[in-house]
Amino acid sequence: MSKATDHAQRWAQVLTTDTDAAVALYADEVLYDDRRSVDHVYDTATDKAELRERLAPYANGDAGNGVGIHRFEVLEAIETTGGNGAPAVTILWRWTGEHLAGFRGVPTGGRTLSTRGQTWHQFDADGRIDRELTNWNDTPVLQELGLPVLTPHYWDADFDPASLLG
Repeated sequence: MSKATDHAQRWAQVLTTDTDAAVALYADEVLYDDRRSVDHVYDTATDKAELRERLAPYANGDAGNGVGIHRFEVLEAIETTGGNGAPAVTILWRWTGEHLAGFRGVPTGGRTLSTRGQTWHQFDADGRIDRELTNWNDTPVLQELGLPVLTPHYWDADFDPASLLG
């Protein structure tokens, strides 16, 4: 197993089981950006207290409280390079949420939800995460929940942009 894969597996495991262990993976001065949230202020954390608040729901173990039971399956981990040559890892993952009361404010109706995303971690000199950028593909989940999210295939030769107009 590569160093990137080891990191990715450890991160995914503690993220969903032990918030303290997850927060310990991060540097004291951290920049955490989660592009799943609607509110651009809330989705960025710059210290461990804010980070703990963002990560804690993923380690929820109570199937009855509506927060959900979360799993992250690592699909691939790629060693990359961050700013000023800092070591970094890109993690491609699949998220599954069960027992969620809602997803981004939309009731789930008891469905188990799943989507894919990616997380990029840059490491400081001590090997702790000092920068994280996460992007989720929410479109399939929102469509599954019945929202009319369009996914036009712009690359199709016969695509007509006028078809998007009411």
